[in-house]
Amino acid sequence: MESTTSPAAPHEPPHVYSNNGGYDASVEQEIPRTLATASATAAADADDSDLDDIFDDGDDDFGLGPDGEPDLARNYNRQKPLHPNQQKPAANTFNSIDDQISALSKHASKIRLDDVKERQAQDKDKSDRATSEQVLDQRTRMILYQMINRNVVSEVHGAISTGKEANVYGAVALAEDFSKVHRAVKVYKTAILSFKDRERYITGEHRFKSGADKGNNRKMVKLWAEKEFRNLRRIHAAGIPCPEPIQLKLHVLVMSFLGDRRGWAYPRLRDAVIPAEESEKIWSDLYIQLLGTMRRMYQVCKLVHADLSEYNILYHDKQLYIIDVSQSVEHDHPRSLEFLRMDIKNTGDFFRRQGVDTLADRVVFDFIIAPVGPVDQPGLEESIQQLYVSRSELATDEKAAAEAEVQNEVFRQQYIPQTLEQVYDIEKDAETIGHGEGDKLVYRNLLADQVVLPKTADEQASESDQSDEGAALNSEGSSDEESDDDESRFSKGTPRGKRFEDKDEKKQRKQAVKEAKSEKRKEKMPKHLKKRLVATTSRKKR
Repeated sequence: MESTTSPAAPHEPPHVYSNNGGYDASVEQEIPRTLATASATAAADADDSDLDDIFDDGDDDFGLGPDGEPDLARNYNRQKPLHPNQQKPAANTFNSIDDQISALSKHASKIRLDDVKERQAQDKDKSDRATSEQVLDQRTRMILYQMINRNVVSEVHGAISTGKEANVYGAVALAEDFSKVHRAVKVYKTAILSFKDRERYITGEHRFKSGADKGNNRKMVKLWAEKEFRNLRRIHAAGIPCPEPIQLKLHVLVMSFLGDRRGWAYPRLRDAVIPAEESEKIWSDLYIQLLGTMRRMYQVCKLVHADLSEYNILYHDKQLYIIDVSQSVEHDHPRSLEFLRMDIKNTGDFFRRQGVDTLADRVVFDFIIAPVGPVDQPGLEESIQQLYVSRSELATDEKAAAEAEVQNEVFRQQYIPQTLEQVYDIEKDAETIGHGEGDKLVYRNLLADQVVLPKTADEQASESDQSDEGAALNSEGSSDEESDDDESRFSKGTPRGKRFEDKDEKKQRKQAVKEAKSEKRKEKMPKHLKKRLVATTSRKKR
């Protein structure tokens, strides 16, 4: 009889478990179907993996997918665990750039960023180049500040005069005893140049050999200021009354002040106040004084003012002062004689308007350029008085005076050659010299006195006698001279040169030269003394 279990009976496990022994293997255990399938598959895979390990040659499929194409995700997942502790790069790129910039900061002044600045917005404005009174821009103010710091001047006051090329300002400097000394500061215009005809003054000037740099006004004005500074030094050294140049910095020139102690400048000759009771004598004396000054400038300073008029001459206490010599040229300038004639015309016209009996322009021109004659004041006045005396002897009537006036106008329009190569009508001038009128040529000073001066009666008689005697001798004894030719005239003399010198003479000559050199060495200054003298003089100049 079969026993049946009641459903309410307790469930007993199908296996037996013993302590320290585990489950009893004799008892069959039920394994779930899903687990049984998974375990079989795992066992098969384990067996295959064991075989794969045996036949593995180290080849890899390099992450190819089932279809033979690269599997990027698989490659990434495979390589990621290989470097779990991968570190960041030691160098920080941002910090490296900062380090380079800090290392190059000390060379920042040497880096040129002109091209970069051109592309960027400009920081400068037109106000930086703005000028007041046409001369005072930012650069000029910095030069004036520098002069104040160096005690060249201590104060700069208002404008004394304004011209077409520069403005002159009053200034005050402190002397060694702390007393005030007035100065004049001339500032040349660089922004607006109203002086447009500089070309005729520059052409032929050795300081402007390369010509005027029309594209750089500051460079040209700087040379113009240097020219006036040197001309003033030359005129002041010759003893001619003029401002004394003190210092030059680019286009700013500091000079001595021509005026009174209160700072009032001397008036121009045009604005001079002359007492009426003695005006005639004073104007006449000033005219003679000016002629002497022009001759002294030409002969001693080797300069022609080239812009001399009543506007460029100051007057004080019967004394004339020459100013504004920036356009003055050398006496060998291609147009120096033309400028001199213009100065004579301008000054002569002014003094004639003042009622002065002036000399003809040609007479004054010859007086100034004459190489022979006095150049000091006492002798100059006597020479000018002599010119007045000679003129009064020639001008006997009104007809002669009218002819002199015509000749004066012709001279003002006449071409003046600077050299003999510039003479354009040689035949006509030679004929004039042949008639004994060589003194009338405008370039008379370029010729020798024997050619220009008319020949005396004795010289003409002696020349005619010599020509007659020569003709008679040639006519009477021409055949005898042909037969009796003196061949000694064609004989060679002693050859010249040291090669053909006699031995004794050569020995004596060398001995004399040796003695002369030895005597010269006795008077020669020792080298160490010479160096010491040069060093002391150079320190004094500084």
